[in-house]
Amino acid sequence: MMSPLVLRGRCACGRAEYAVHAAQLDAAVCYCATCRRSSGGAGMAWLTADRATLRVNGALQTWRSSDHALRQFCPHCATQLFCLEDDAPPEIKVAAGTLDDQKLVKSTHSAFVNERPLWDARHTLAQHEADAPSRAAEPAPGDAPTGRSRAEADAAFQSALASSPDAFISIDPDGLITEWNPQATATLGWSYAEAIRRPLHELIIPPEMRSAHLRGMSRLQRTGDGPVLGRRFEVDAIHKRGHRVPIELFVAPLRMAGGTGATAFVRDVSVRRAAEASIERAIGGEPVSFEVDLRLGGRHRAMTVRVTPRLDEHGPPDGFLIHLEDAAPGDP
Repeated sequence: MMSPLVLRGRCACGRAEYAVHAAQLDAAVCYCATCRRSSGGAGMAWLTADRATLRVNGALQTWRSSDHALRQFCPHCATQLFCLEDDAPPEIKVAAGTLDDQKLVKSTHSAFVNERPLWDARHTLAQHEADAPSRAAEPAPGDAPTGRSRAEADAAFQSALASSPDAFISIDPDGLITEWNPQATATLGWSYAEAIRRPLHELIIPPEMRSAHLRGMSRLQRTGDGPVLGRRFEVDAIHKRGHRVPIELFVAPLRMAGGTGATAFVRDVSVRRAAEASIERAIGGEPVSFEVDLRLGGRHRAMTVRVTPRLDEHGPPDGFLIHLEDAAPGDP
């Protein structure tokens, strides 16, 4: 049996030191208002540890930061060290920035990302060493990508997700949701806070498909491959309100610490399905009409689409005719 990994750390002034057994090494970077205000930065990174194993050398002050959580800090330098949540009594959150060995943090995920400040999510800072001059040195030709370029790429990615017309969802090797953009909320009803770290199969996958999903995740961990990867397909998803939403998916594998997760772009195809059904009815002999919103010359224009079966003299319909006309004649 492996010995538990011990996290050791201290406050900024060194008067409060701690040791505790780690529960996991995936840090949650929390952007909630409390973490932002109490740290003075964009947010705080927390690791989960076993509360019963915590040992502290030095005095701590405690304050209730919310109705369900306490925070502990050094009374001399005000460094935040721990967060204790009432609904998770066996656990304690340890401020990752106070660890003596920062290399222990193996991966990170975001929490309350919808509250992340725009200045942090969409703008990056110039990179300076502690004693760098006012102007950062230019990288030499052929140098590896700098921290700034990686930060810019990450910020661009997060900005693209936030503005994407498609829902974007990612899961870790355990099938827990790690990314959930605003369009995912619009499509499936669950907010970011409700969806993050929840098992995907419990949240949006229909009951009759959950076993297949879990088998697919197991295969993905064994082989790094699966029949649904790298192609588009359509399935039903469960909305928060309980009804089914027809969606189109494109799934790709995501290599990460501890195994292989997955990312998916998700598009609601309800409107397209309804239009297809209307056309099918028209082909069967029933005239139908529906409205669409066209963008013409930089302006939106509502049009009515009328579908009429084209009849053959000696048999069933052999096609259909489509007529476009203004939904509101006389509008400019």
